[in-house]
Amino acid sequence: MVKEKLTNRQIKALETKDRIYHAAIAKFSKHGMDQTSIQEICKEAGVSIGSFYNHFDSKEDIIYETFKIADTNFEQFRIMDEEGRSPREIILEYMNYYIDFVQTNEFEFIKKLYNTNNHHFVTSRRPMQEVLKKILRNRKIDVDTYYVRDSDELVDMLFMTARGVIFHWCLKDGYFDLNEACRKQVELILASVLKDEMLSSD
Repeated sequence: MVKEKLTNRQIKALETKDRIYHAAIAKFSKHGMDQTSIQEICKEAGVSIGSFYNHFDSKEDIIYETFKIADTNFEQFRIMDEEGRSPREIILEYMNYYIDFVQTNEFEFIKKLYNTNNHHFVTSRRPMQEVLKKILRNRKIDVDTYYVRDSDELVDMLFMTARGVIFHWCLKDGYFDLNEACRKQVELILASVLKDEMLSSD
């Protein structure tokens, strides 16, 4: 299907939205969302308050935009189900990509993002998790039900663990290798949960 060409007005609107988004993220990283006003964001972005509300309903909506961008990025992994990789390989690459994506943000913003007041992390049926769940369902992977009931619960466990590692990394001011620490935790989970992992280690 051929994508419809955007008009100059639509391109300008997207550029304005992008400018507001990046100005807000810079302010949130430096001062925190609660200490940043919409007026300050608009001043930084060089737009009117009316323009802000044309694109975002609130400051919280900008945080939600961060999660929408993340979800869109994970859509690319749908093709991995057709490339003959093992579930273990897919999971390790998927979770490493998650950690890489987190680190595309400024460290101060990551620290502000990973807190107990951020309920976007537990929003149900987000593509970030659903893409991996669908891949593993298609593979009909065999799991040890002592740890998880099914592959969906395995994905929930993986993301819960990764978020915990990221949170600890923030508390430690990023002093350890986040990718390595997360990979080791994921490998521990897979060694316990995936039946084929247990068989191969015997």
